[in-house]
Amino acid sequence: MAAQFAAEATLRRVHAAQKDDDMPPIEAILAPLEAELKLSRQEIAKLQDDNRALDRLTKSKEAALLEAERTVQVALAKASMVDDLQNKNQELMKQIEICQEENKILDKMHRQKVAEVEKLTQTVKELEEAVLAGGAAANAVRDYQRKVQEMNEERKTLDRELARAKVTANRVATVVANEWKDANDKVMPVKQWLE
Repeated sequence: MAAQFAAEATLRRVHAAQKDDDMPPIEAILAPLEAELKLSRQEIAKLQDDNRALDRLTKSKEAALLEAERTVQVALAKASMVDDLQNKNQELMKQIEICQEENKILDKMHRQKVAEVEKLTQTVKELEEAVLAGGAAANAVRDYQRKVQEMNEERKTLDRELARAKVTANRVATVVANEWKDANDKVMPVKQWLE
């Protein structure tokens, strides 16, 4: 751009100087200027090409930078996820430890309950044996009670028979006693007669 401005300024000077007769021909003045202008245009074209190349490179770099930023964001997200997973893993490890302790306690309680059940089973067995023995004893007691009752019934029967026999004996003794009198001609008492 500066070369273009310089060329234009030179052209203005040339036009202003054409009024002098001592000036060289215009072609002699314009030829180097046109050559310089051509070089300047080539330089400008080259600079524009470079500019376009730089634009493309800049856009490529910007795209790469955006991609890198996305990659960094993804990596940060993954790192955050890894941190979260590590935290969750630590929490799970703590929960596993708690569960293991609870399992130990439950296992101990289970063993105690098993021992209690075994003890209760033994007690029930002993009670069943005692009940069976008690049942046998109760049966024996009932048998003895029945026998005693039977013997009491037999005794009562014998007592009744004995009482009847005594009554009969008293009657017989009275009849016989009337027939037998002592020396004083008195009837002997039944007891004396029986004796």
